[in-house]
Parts: sequence; C-alpha cells; structure tokens
Amino acid sequence: MKWSFFAEFAAKAITPIVFIVLARLLTPEDFGVMTAAIMVVGFSQIFWEAGMGKALIQRQTDESAAANVTFWVNLLLGCVISSALYFSSDVIASLLFQDERVGIVLQLMTIHVMLGALSSVPTALLQKRMGFKKLFWVRLLTVSIPGFASIPLAWLGFGYWALVAGALVGQGIQSIMLWSMCKWAPSCRFEIDVALEMAKFGAWVCTSSLLAWFYLWADALVIGQYLGTHDLGLYRVGNQFSTLFFTIAFGPILPVLYSYLSKIAHDRDRIRSYVQVLIRIISLIAVPAAAVIFVFSSQIEVQIFGVEWQGVGLVIGVLALTHGFSWIAGMNGDIYRAIGKPSYEAIVTAGTLVVYMAVYIWTARIGFEVFVWGRLCLAVGALLLHLWVLWRVLKVPVYPTLAYAAALFFIALGVSALVEWWVVSHVSHGWMQLIVGGGVSALLLFGGLAVYERRRSVEDMLVLLKSR
Repeated sequence: MKWSFFAEFAAKAITPIVFIVLARLLTPEDFGVMTAAIMVVGFSQIFWEAGMGKALIQRQTDESAAANVTFWVNLLLGCVISSALYFSSDVIASLLFQDERVGIVLQLMTIHVMLGALSSVPTALLQKRMGFKKLFWVRLLTVSIPGFASIPLAWLGFGYWALVAGALVGQGIQSIMLWSMCKWAPSCRFEIDVALEMAKFGAWVCTSSLLAWFYLWADALVIGQYLGTHDLGLYRVGNQFSTLFFTIAFGPILPVLYSYLSKIAHDRDRIRSYVQVLIRIISLIAVPAAAVIFVFSSQIEVQIFGVEWQGVGLVIGVLALTHGFSWIAGMNGDIYRAIGKPSYEAIVTAGTLVVYMAVYIWTARIGFEVFVWGRLCLAVGALLLHLWVLWRVLKVPVYPTLAYAAALFFIALGVSALVEWWVVSHVSHGWMQLIVGGGVSALLLFGGLAVYERRRSVEDMLVLLKSR
C-alpha cells in the first residue's frame, strides 16, 4: 500500500506540471488530435488484453503455464488489433472525428498497442507477486520521461507530434523496465485447458472493461463526432485539470476503504455509521473546493492557459462542480463490492450510461456550452440515483446528505464570489488575483468549516485515521 500510494502521488505531482507547460506551448487542436487517438487506442486495449492479465493475477496455480498463455494470447491479439487499427485508421478518423490527422497519428500509435501487449505479462506478474516497490519506479520514470520528450518538441513547434513522441517514449521505457524487473521469460509451451479456464474469467473482465470505457470516454467521443478536435481538446484538457484536486485528495482513500469495509462486511450497522461519516467528510472537502474552482475558473483560464485556450475556463469551472458533487457518491462502488454486491454498481452504471449517451448527443447538437452544462445536470441526477440505491442497500438517509451538500455549496459559492469581487477590485495583477483570491477563499471556507464541524466530521476523521 505504501509503494502503491507513492506511485499514485508521484504521478499526480508530476503530471500537472508537464500538463500545464505543454498547454502553454500547444493548442486545443493538438490535444484534441491526441485525445482522439488515445481514445481509440484505449478501446483497442480492451480486446487485445481480453482480461488475461487479471486472470493471471487471480489464478493461484500453474503460474508459469498461465503466464505463457497470457503472453501468446496477448501478443497474437495485439498483432491482429494493431494491424486492423493501422489499415482502418483513415476510416476511423473520417467517420468519428472528421480529421485526417487523427488517422496518421493512429497509424503510428499501433506501436503503442504492440508495446502494451508485450508488457502485459510482466505487469501482471509484478502485481501478483506484490512487487509494488518495483512498479513505483516504473510509474515514476514513465510519468517523468515523456514530459522530457514532449516539452522540447512542443517548444520547437512540432505540435501534436510532441504528444505522440512522449507517449511512445514512455511506453517503450515502461516495457524495457518491466521486462528487466520481472525475471520471467516466455516459452513455446501453450496449454489449451489453462487457456480455456482463463478465457472464461477474462470474458467477464473484458465486458466490465468495455462498459467502463464507454462510461469514461462517451462524452469525449460525442464531442469529437459532433464538435471536432478543437472542442475535444478544450474539453479533455479542462476535464483533466478540474479533476486534479479530487484525485489527489480522494484517490488514495478508495483502496484502503475497500479493504477495511470488506473486513467488517458482516456488521451492516457499523458499515452504515462509517459510510455516513465518510460521506460527510467527502462533502466537507469536495463541495467547497468545487465552488472555489468554479468562481476562479476565468482567472485560471487567463493566467495558466492563455488566450489560445478561450473557453477552457467554462469547462474547468462546470466540470469542477460535476466532480465535486459526483465524489459524494464516489465510494459507492467500493461499498457494494465490500458487502458482496458488485452487481449493484454494474446495474446502476449500465442504466445511467443509456441516459448519458442520449443527453450527450442531444446537447452536442445544440452546442459546446450546452453540452458542458448538460454534463453537470447528468452528474446531479446520477448523484440522486446513487444515494437512493445506497439508502435501499444500507438505509443511509438521502435528505440529510443532500441538505448538507446544498448548504455547503451555497455558503462556499457566496464566500468565494465575495472574495473574488474584493480581490478584483483591490489587486491589479492577474496572477496575484488568482493566488490571493483562491488562497483566501480556501482559508476562510475550510478554516471556518473546520471550526464549525470540530465536534462532528473533524473528530470523526481523526478517529478513523488513528484506528487505521
């Protein structure tokens, strides 16, 4: 857990720096072209990986035979998928994105597909053997080195090719490091019975991955189809920026939460009490932070991104609210899995995905701004559904949660707006407006809420941290 946390923290600390530097050197269209290619490559990964890596980790017998099966299956599927991707790249670019540049990038990114297929077995074996310290160094270098490859090329004017070069260099270095650390070599041995057993397990993993891909990329896919690579770049970059705080704050909690709740799964009353405390703590952090980002999103656009990124402030502000409200129910999936009901999350996700796709297409036909605001409305609706399901499963009351979140939001919005007005009136420099305004807003809100909540959420948080 320690090394896994360090890997996530290092990635979250380095990525924003590289991300902001590249955003100052490149245009939204550059990011849009690369986002479109990554989207397709990510979709192809579902099929060449085929859940075999997860099956290898789960299997407790015949490790060598299972590793050989995984290696040869992934290598064969990787060759097939990359070949299909190479020869259909122009059609994909024309039908989905109306941009021939995407097709050229896709052809080169087939190298990325093959390197990923070659790296699947050493990655799975290191995870299976709890080699997270080694994976930390792999993650650290593969997050850092692509920036050193991309930034000079972006500065020299290579545009989206700088992003392509960074992705390929990072994947290549990752493959070399994984194979050097794994200490395993494939053989020509291939056991059909082992392959069939692993394929049954992998089929379910593949199905879940396919559903997760649509949930993760459906919005970007619709934007690329209806609005083009420029708006796709704005949306993707704004979305990534708006999630930075929330992933750093809450990402490391989920694995620990899942492990702990799994141990007390038999005690529903105890789980209910922990869940109510955690929802209150997450609301206390996520909702005010989202309001602050929303109020200062225009300064973020001007000072961090520059004039070429006009419109990214709207995306950052609205999607910050989207993620802030979504995180209130962000742990529901881990709760359902911990109590042995993983199907609940799949059912809710599949049901909401149908509505999401319909609203995505409808709002994208109207315009980019309507699409972004529609994304927020969907998040609020999904939050209501998730809280209702949580009430059905654990009897966690819905109304107090919503009332608390609403009160936090309007207080944070009012305080941040007043601070922003005062700062703009009294501070002339743009960077100082952002730093002072954001800092004062955060200090007033979190300081005041900590004092107000000192006998409830803050004390509960300390008890949880001390107990585990």
